[in-house]
Amino acid sequence: MHGGSAHRKLNMKSALRRQVLRNLTTDLIKHGRLETTMPRAKELRRLVDKMITLGKRGGEHERHQIEAYLYQPKAVVPLLMDTYAKRFSTRPGGFTRIIPIGNRLGDHAPMAVIEILNTEEPESEVSFSYLVRSLATMQLKEETKIVNKALAPAPAEDSVYADKRSFKKALDEHRSKEKFALKIKKAMKNANLSADQLQEIVDRDMDRAKVLHDKETGKSVHRFAKDTWPENTPALE
Repeated sequence: MHGGSAHRKLNMKSALRRQVLRNLTTDLIKHGRLETTMPRAKELRRLVDKMITLGKRGGEHERHQIEAYLYQPKAVVPLLMDTYAKRFSTRPGGFTRIIPIGNRLGDHAPMAVIEILNTEEPESEVSFSYLVRSLATMQLKEETKIVNKALAPAPAEDSVYADKRSFKKALDEHRSKEKFALKIKKAMKNANLSADQLQEIVDRDMDRAKVLHDKETGKSVHRFAKDTWPENTPALE
């Protein structure tokens, strides 16, 4: 009888898989974020959460467990038992975030950025930067202040739909906008920002995009922003 799978095999022999995951876990704890394939990121999340939990316990036995698994123990043990232990002292789990970034050129493998949460400076997280750039891209397209509009998406009034399919499409688009609005509100709460403060950050990011666009030719500023920032954003029309 075939049992369940405890972890992903990652198309590697066990010794190589263990070595690769130990290297990636060490690098993620040391640097705070890294880019890798989606299956490896999901395996890393499990291992990094375990290492941070051991660091929070802070005992001598937990120190030996960390040193036995990770490379460069002189660099990563103080991070786990001091920096991350203080940062997540009141958080029971979920110390990492995975952000999909599209597929890799060549083999079309799904790629992701995995990062350790920074509850002290949420603005430094990749997810917050992606949100700001998504809003800046939408603002370039709309040519109007976007934060308040994205926070309160309104369905089109007095719309006439040709058939059931077009009505379902419009409903799905509105739900997507509402989901995006919840994401914005959560980011504002984590970063302790008001709508006006977030709008100022979006304006600065949009200005940087325009400066970069001035160095390019033959592209509209909105298309240049979409090529520069590859994440997908919901339409607001």
